[in-house]
Order: sequence, then C-alpha cells, then structure tokens
Amino acid sequence: MARVTVLMPVYNVSLYIDESISSILQQTFQDFEFLIIDDGSTDGTLEKIQKYHDSRIKLIVHSTNMGLVESLNQGISLSTGDYIARMDGDDVSLPRRLERQVAFMDLNQHIGVCGGQAQFMGKNQITRAPLSHEEIRCFQLFHCTFAHPSVIFRKSIIDTYGVRYFPYKHAEDYDIWNRLADFTQLTNLPEVLIILRQHSNQVSVASKWVQDRNADAIRMYQLHQLDLYPTEEEYRLHLDFSDFKIRVHDFVHYSNCLAWAHKILEANYKKQKYDHETLNRVLSQFFSLSEVN
Repeated sequence: MARVTVLMPVYNVSLYIDESISSILQQTFQDFEFLIIDDGSTDGTLEKIQKYHDSRIKLIVHSTNMGLVESLNQGISLSTGDYIARMDGDDVSLPRRLERQVAFMDLNQHIGVCGGQAQFMGKNQITRAPLSHEEIRCFQLFHCTFAHPSVIFRKSIIDTYGVRYFPYKHAEDYDIWNRLADFTQLTNLPEVLIILRQHSNQVSVASKWVQDRNADAIRMYQLHQLDLYPTEEEYRLHLDFSDFKIRVHDFVHYSNCLAWAHKILEANYKKQKYDHETLNRVLSQFFSLSEVN
C-alpha cells in the first residue's frame, strides 16, 4: 500500500496533461499511487494518459462526463494511501512537493489538511495564502484560502467523519475546507509547491457566474452561523473585503466597510466562532492590503 494517493480527475486537458503527469512521476518522494480519473474526455486526453506505462498509475475511465465532484468523491473512496494529494491535469507540481508535505504531516499529527503557496505560470505572481489554522478559518469567511491542487489531507479524517465534496459547482473546495475545519487543523506551507496554469478553457473561467453563486451561498452560510443576515449593501461590502477592494480614499465607502467589520467582530464576540484576536487582525489586513492594491 502506498503512503500517498495522488488524486487527479481530468477532463479535456490534452494540451497540458503530459506536463502534469510528468511532474508527479518525477517527484522526489516516490511512495505513491497515482489515481487518474478521465471524466469522459473527448479531446485525446485519455489517449495521452494511456501512453504511460508506470505501475503507480491507476486509470479510471468514465464513458460520459460525470463532473468534478462525482470524480473527486469516487477517487476518495478508491484511495488507499494514508494521505490524499490533489492534483489537476493542467497544473505542475514542483519536484519536492510531496516530500515536503508528507514530512510536515508526519511531524504534525494534529494537522489534517496542508496546502502551499502557488505561482501562476508565466508570471512573477505568488499566492499569499494564510498559514495558521485560525487565520485560515477567518479568511475563509471571505474567500477560499487554499490552492486546491496544492492540498494534501489525511484519509483517516475524511473516513472518520464521512466528509465528501458537496455539489457546490466550481466552489466545492471552498466548502469542504470549512467543514473539515470543524474536525481538524488546517495549514498552508509558506513555500511554493505548485505552478498554476490559467487558460480560457478552464471550467471555472467559462462558468464564473456559477462559481460566484455557489461561493455566495458558502459565505452566507458562514455569516448565518454568526447570526449575521446582511442586507444587499452589506453583502456587497463583504465582497469588497473578499476582493481587497476597500476604497480607502473614499470616505463613505471606507466608513461603511469599517462599520461592517465592527458588526462582524461584535457578532463573533457573542458567538465565539473564531479566535477574536485573529479575526480582528485579519479584518485589519483587508484595509491595509486594499490600500496597497
């Protein structure tokens, strides 16, 4: 039994699949099974996968497209590793990615989910994902804090609590990290583990309105847990926090954002859902980072 299952559902990524597969096969950490699920590709992706003759590759083929959530949940059920490492068919894992994450998880048994920073291909742009569990939880009130294909998580946590991806199309990862945070600690490593490719064929780009609608539902659920039921204007302000678009030189907008931040803090003081000092610090960061941007 391999220590890690690398789980990679793919659909119509023939232009990029070779580079993605090679980046996993060339990892410095080699004790893994590579579970690739071709979800009904029609562009030659499957044929490219079939050219690889590596005993670690386990190929599952769907005759029709079932969707990412269905493929991910199937992959979780078929995984045999202690850890499940996510990967996408159009991204590139850096050579020491698995080595770093497995070593970290082995040394930190209280951590159930571990991501890392990502660089965008062809750009000198690196994510600034929060590192600590409490910071991650607070930022998740506004937006997803993990680069999905950079994440590794414990199979035991998933199985013990029966956690699976829910059908929040294009926002399924945003949802699952929030639910896993109720059972285990989350972290991001400070170094870059993966190169993310951005292209016009990505489903999240083509159907951004669906992604936004589902992300709205996830954010609203979290606000309701604080007994916050924002007006349309308050929720627009919340999205400005999410996008780091607080207009610091617009007195009215700045004042309204400040009032919304205080409302969140007051609600959390009563509910004690988030570490209050961390939440205060995170809210302050939205103001300072918006001024920079």
